[in-house]
Amino acid sequence: MKHVFAIILLFLSLSVSAQQKLEKKAQKFTDEMTKVLSLNKEESKSIYEIQLDRFKENQAINKEFGDDPEMKKEKLKELGNKVYNEVKKVLGVERQKQWKAYKSKNK
Repeated sequence: MKHVFAIILLFLSLSVSAQQKLEKKAQKFTDEMTKVLSLNKEESKSIYEIQLDRFKENQAINKEFGDDPEMKKEKLKELGNKVYNEVKKVLGVERQKQWKAYKSKNK
């Protein structure tokens, strides 16, 4: 019984750790975008939520379609298009162009 509890605890801690990594990654992305584009709090919060969802969905796609590269590529492309459109709603076309130019320049 102790071993079962220890295994469950291990899985829970790994799950929490993975979630924290995704949150940290989304926050880092959002902080950079906020600084570069001078986003307000509401815009910054929206971008964070979009990016966190993106990273979670990306992780799920990699897990589900890891052994099917064609389907994985298709699903990731769909996700990319979805994220692009969501970000465009928050930033508008001009600031999205500014962000793209910034990222191209700072690779």
